[in-house]
Amino acid sequence: MNPAKLVSAIMLVTLTLGAGLEINRAHLAAMLKNARLLSKVVFGNFIVVPIIGVLLARAFALDSDIATGFLLMAIAPGVPFVLVGARKKGGRLALAVTMALLFPLLSVVTVPITASLVLPPDREASLPVLQFVATLVLFQFVPVLVGMFIAYRFPESVAKLEKVIKLLFPLTILILLVFLGPRLIADIGAVYGSRGMLAIACIVVLSMLTGWLLGGPGEHERVTSSLGTALRNIGLCALVATSSFGTHSRIVSTVLVYLLIQFVLTMIAGAAFRRNIKSDAVIEEPAT
Repeated sequence: MNPAKLVSAIMLVTLTLGAGLEINRAHLAAMLKNARLLSKVVFGNFIVVPIIGVLLARAFALDSDIATGFLLMAIAPGVPFVLVGARKKGGRLALAVTMALLFPLLSVVTVPITASLVLPPDREASLPVLQFVATLVLFQFVPVLVGMFIAYRFPESVAKLEKVIKLLFPLTILILLVFLGPRLIADIGAVYGSRGMLAIACIVVLSMLTGWLLGGPGEHERVTSSLGTALRNIGLCALVATSSFGTHSRIVSTVLVYLLIQFVLTMIAGAAFRRNIKSDAVIEEPAT
């Protein structure tokens, strides 16, 4: 395993293990009863955003490499991030917990199927399906379940593990940027020149709008849905890009540029949510 792929794998495991550690069974049980809200949020993340991605990739005439990185992010929900957003920006923790569990598990099935439908034909043909599925199971599905098991059987260890994860995740991003730095600097011009950055900004904003519109009537649910829909799964996309397409293509660079743009835009949106929402406090009780 090359260094970039190894770091990407650690990043994804860190995200999904952390999501599993956060699972609160009471919140989960209550929110699973709200089938209408969950179905709308699932629809927005797994159907609407990928469709928006395809339309934008065509509208901006993105080339094969940039379109591939762009669409990988569009089809991969990144909900582990949203737990932090829920706590800090007035979101509903119960919905965030449910999304953090369901989306990585659903992605194991949906992402390979969606990838085969939306990626450019030359890149889709070079994506080994069995390896892709195995990657999802090993680095995304299993860590979520392990995190849930640890939280259930060893709750006293959760706080310590969360501290390690909070340090490890940004460290993996930094290391990946160091490994890919020269290539990333060279490719940023290509992403910008192809209007890739504008396409990414558009899809992040439209993803937030989609999450807001489908997040139900409550402000707190809408905040969680909006941020969770905009934040795509950088760990999964970086691992797929480095393992299936290599570090010498512009696919990885596009994924990292997407990460930076979504981070900036969601931070701005989160600050606005926090300022305008009626109450900054996280609503801990389950939504009804």
